[in-house]
Amino acid sequence: MPSLDIHRYRSWAIWRDAFSGNLAVFCSDERFAEATLELLRRGLGLERCDLVVVAGGPAFIPQGETALTERLDLLLRAHHIQTVALIAHDDCGYYKHRFPELSPEELRQRQRADLQEAVRWLRKKGVQANAFFAFVEDGDIVFERVE
Repeated sequence: MPSLDIHRYRSWAIWRDAFSGNLAVFCSDERFAEATLELLRRGLGLERCDLVVVAGGPAFIPQGETALTERLDLLLRAHHIQTVALIAHDDCGYYKHRFPELSPEELRQRQRADLQEAVRWLRKKGVQANAFFAFVEDGDIVFERVE
């Protein structure tokens, strides 16, 4: 296990005092985190973006979780967000806990529907939004655009 006993660390990252206008909202599941960051940088060309990382990812938007949607609204305005990437993934613990009566296929359908609703919500606010659903195929993580 890495040592968490650090008193001071100087980052190699270059400080940029301007917002990119980009935002990504995705689940905190560590199994998909590295691949999601790769999608943002390499797949979508978003070298810099604000991040909202929470269990269930963008599920809070269509499910009307007020505390999170209020913070998202503030972020959209304060950081002049123009482009948002929404990412959900298969085998999501949040969805399995929230909807225990649904089969794995029904959960995937629910997640895709929630992504579509989140895209509509953001577009009503004048933001360009795109959604992706991640899953494992032959040992690789694949991201599929949700229309």
